[in-house]
Amino acid sequence: MISKAEQEYRRKIIEYGIASCELEGCIISDEYRRLSERYIKGEITLEELGNQVRKNLWWRYIVSSINV
Repeated sequence: MISKAEQEYRRKIIEYGIASCELEGCIISDEYRRLSERYIKGEITLEELGNQVRKNLWWRYIVSSINV
């Protein structure tokens, strides 16, 4: 279990990253948002979040970029 302060810090980091990407025109998937929420709550580590993104979400980005 992580502290409320750590959760707030993680939420700020994730929300900043999402906002930055959206300003660049990216569409953030619901799956990424769910994974991010698990990281914020301390259910998974940052490394696990990154691994899940690379394993499950990266190919979707490639396919959607090709279909543009």
